[in-house]
Amino acid sequence: MGCQLSASIGEMRVLHLVAADRWTGAAATALQLADALRAAGTECTFAYRPGRNLEVRLRGVEWCLPALAKERSLGEIRSAVARVRALAAGHDLVHAHLPHDHLLARQALRGSGTPLVRGVHHLGHLRPDPFHRWLFRGTAAVALSNSAMVPRCRALAAIAAAPAHVLPVALEARFRPGGGRDEVRARLGIPPDAVAAGTIGKLDRSRGHDIFLHALAGAPGVWGIVIGKGPHAEALAKLARSLGVAGRVAFPGYVEAGLEDLYAAMDMFVFPAAGSDHAHRAIAEAAGCAVPALAADLPGVRDLVEPGRTGEVYPGGDAAALAVLIAAWGRDPARRRSAGAAAAERARNLWTPERLAAEALELYRRVIPGHRPQR
Repeated sequence: MGCQLSASIGEMRVLHLVAADRWTGAAATALQLADALRAAGTECTFAYRPGRNLEVRLRGVEWCLPALAKERSLGEIRSAVARVRALAAGHDLVHAHLPHDHLLARQALRGSGTPLVRGVHHLGHLRPDPFHRWLFRGTAAVALSNSAMVPRCRALAAIAAAPAHVLPVALEARFRPGGGRDEVRARLGIPPDAVAAGTIGKLDRSRGHDIFLHALAGAPGVWGIVIGKGPHAEALAKLARSLGVAGRVAFPGYVEAGLEDLYAAMDMFVFPAAGSDHAHRAIAEAAGCAVPALAADLPGVRDLVEPGRTGEVYPGGDAAALAVLIAAWGRDPARRRSAGAAAAERARNLWTPERLAAEALELYRRVIPGHRPQR
């Protein structure tokens, strides 16, 4: 959209609400947005739910407040609404990221005139049921995680005419070509000259790791890296043994520090299923590290993957189709290098904090009195 930042935008004050306590999904994406906005000169407050690794990560950050809670009674909900109302009083706009904090903000802002923007991080949050029709009523604008959400957004009468922008992914500077490929491979027991395909995500039945393992069984010689932790870990290890691929699959567990080095250890990144945040940030992170993606053709994936140029797509759930792709790309190092370079270039140009802030501010200007959109 070619947005340009204005000098006056530093006067804008934005409250971000995320009723989450884990550094993952919508919370991670929302915090990246707040960081990008602050770097662009916009004052932001980030309110979240304490108790887990998100609080550990944000401890001591003055503008990040553990002000939300997991309410268990009507009285606690009333208290939460009052806390959000008090926080919002010092801001020009409230940006809610999940249905629960949207509910709190909707009630807290009644009659205040403060615009409420909703960030939609999951396609399932744009449902036309009575609750969501009521929830979205009065929403000033909508920030979407991918372009596939636009038709669903326009189909909801409450927000059909509201300004809506697709906000791009913003990558941390560490996700760039290079990294500790050799060191990671040595630690994981992967030969330095082997072809390796990797994936990342919570080890849960819904995340498609079983499809990845079945595909590896159909691509002899290709190693696998499965990053993450979760309740399905033991079952996946058992499946790898039953498929005869356990000797060429590494399970490094959950990794945050040094994740870029794990991407660097891959020749291909596989995205078999969506997580809770439909921005599909892992595809962009891999691209930033010059790793092409073989991704299930899910809503929003083509925002990040250019088939034939930066990777390829396949029918979701089709392990045989994925196996064909892994095997073909595994035999073609020139193709992998070319696609990886194109992916990294695209990441450098499109998925930056500066562009994310510009797009968000353009949306905010459309609903905050006195801040006109840039044209």
